Amino acid sequence: MSRNRLFIFTTREAYLLAGASMFMGLSLSLVLQGLSARVTHPVNLDRLIMLAGELLILLPPWLILRQRKIAYSQVIPRQPITPQTGIMALVLVAGAIGMTAVFEALMLPYFPMPDFMQQMQADLETGSTWDTGILIVTAVLAAPLVEEFLFRGILQNSLYYRYGSLLPAMVIPTVIFSLFHVAYLFYLPALLELMALALMLAWLMVKTGNLLIPIMVHGLFNLSAFIDLVIPSDDELASVADLGWPWIIVSILLLAVGWFYFRHVPAVVSEEVYLIPPLQDEELG
Repeated sequence: MSRNRLFIFTTREAYLLAGASMFMGLSLSLVLQGLSARVTHPVNLDRLIMLAGELLILLPPWLILRQRKIAYSQVIPRQPITPQTGIMALVLVAGAIGMTAVFEALMLPYFPMPDFMQQMQADLETGSTWDTGILIVTAVLAAPLVEEFLFRGILQNSLYYRYGSLLPAMVIPTVIFSLFHVAYLFYLPALLELMALALMLAWLMVKTGNLLIPIMVHGLFNLSAFIDLVIPSDDELASVADLGWPWIIVSILLLAVGWFYFRHVPAVVSEEVYLIPPLQDEELG
């Protein structure tokens, strides 16, 4: 099948599918976590539950697509991308990761990390190698694959090709994506970082037309949060001065180069777009 051919949901079905998937992942995770509390040593089990919660998000789309006899590949944007585009996406995310560290250092004196997030970080640092491995697989592989498929692949593209406008197609999935990450809603700096990441992923989806790029950027961004777990360091970075000017300058340059490149890349539009199920095989435009 041609990569230029894309199947989308109606806006109503896209919203319902996103809601059902979020409910499935969050609710069943909470139920399983409640059951795991009765286990004597539930740490490994908690990590596996987090992984299962991400994978369960795919259940509603799988059931709907199976019923409509539509393959996953038919709803995944897969426009060809050049090696240069892939490299510049890496440059952009490297700059974004660097500037995120600067933003956190600037915000920390004014927005101390809440107790529940400190406890989450402590749990990560005290977990076994097996625990850390499962968590990294969940955050770096499972979450980017599943969440980008749902929020950028299905929801954003369904909104964009039905409305023909980038603004709602980028902003609405960003808001829903942020609501899905419930814990970050109670800490403003983390919420702002999450929304900025979601908007960057939406922008890359528009500029490349290939879901692989948002998946890769999302995974690398998540991986950066676990560097301290994999490579322990005695230096505590608590201020911009701790980061140093070379870090700040390089981060700004990388972010600017990546932004400048994609700023001048035209938005990619699939040549053939069809509703699910196809309405007499009529092309939408």
